[in-house]
Amino acid sequence: MTTSDGERARGFLADLHEADQAVVLQYTQARVYTAGEFAVRQGELDRSFFVISRGSFEVLVPSDEGPRRVRVLEAGDLFGEVGFFDGLPRSADVVALEEAEALVLTQAAFQRLRLTQPRLALRFVLDLGRILGERFRASDAIAGHAER
Repeated sequence: MTTSDGERARGFLADLHEADQAVVLQYTQARVYTAGEFAVRQGELDRSFFVISRGSFEVLVPSDEGPRRVRVLEAGDLFGEVGFFDGLPRSADVVALEEAEALVLTQAAFQRLRLTQPRLALRFVLDLGRILGERFRASDAIAGHAER
């Protein structure tokens, strides 16, 4: 499972053997979205985690002028990871820009993975934490440059 942007060098779960990746994928569901369809809505309570397998999505955050695009996500990118951890309402909309597909891991499916494959569940969480850390460091670096 690879991602783009800052995660391209070492994608999500890239260190797992293919057989272990296949086991993790058994706990996901593939969902197909049409252009304009919401995968995530701001304010909803859902702890699902998404890995884009094809197509692209845009991330929209509320602003005074209406929804503002902050990022375009493509195959290999992740979204929903913060809500997966904290269980708080979603902070943005994620909308398909074209026909797209994402592999979805629900909290219930993750709990099954945790109980049946604890080693893989731990690797999953640690790698997701690594990616979040990389994103936070990158956003801090951008914020630091903006202040100069």
